[in-house]
Amino acid sequence: MIDQLAPAEDLPSCCKHHGLFYPGRIRRCRRHATPEQQNLAADIDAHADELGVLNGEDWPYGPNIDVESRGRLLDWAEHHQLRLARTQCQGLHWLARGRCGVRVCNRLGHWMDHVTRWNRFGEPALILAQPYRLHGDDMVELGQLAADGLHVWVHTHGWYGWGTVAVEVWDRQAWEQHIRAS
Repeated sequence: MIDQLAPAEDLPSCCKHHGLFYPGRIRRCRRHATPEQQNLAADIDAHADELGVLNGEDWPYGPNIDVESRGRLLDWAEHHQLRLARTQCQGLHWLARGRCGVRVCNRLGHWMDHVTRWNRFGEPALILAQPYRLHGDDMVELGQLAADGLHVWVHTHGWYGWGTVAVEVWDRQAWEQHIRAS
């Protein structure tokens, strides 16, 4: 990730290790952020509160350090009428049960990177993974999920950014409700 950053002036170590990424991939800590950068982050955070998108949770990994990613997440979640789910479940069975239903909960393939789980109208709706790339085995697994009745949508318009691919695995009923409402 660091090698993809725009050249930056000589910043204090607090900015390099504890700051937010602002537009232009400029990283600044709270103390050294410009007033415009501080206002941008505050406005996005206030909008997240207004929408209730985070559902009382902290920003997920990615938007927790990237202001532009926060904005993309809010646009995406608002469009799909989604709220971040409160769950530690790592498996796909959460879509069917709404909770961890097995003793050992494991992720599937390599495609399950930067994973978040989302509710729609209080019910489990989708699992969003945003890996850097998909491999042949991943495509086979995703095809099997679709054959098993889940709606799988792979695209490049995710909110994480940084060159990731978005893999949306929807509960079929939630997807159909979303499509009818769109």
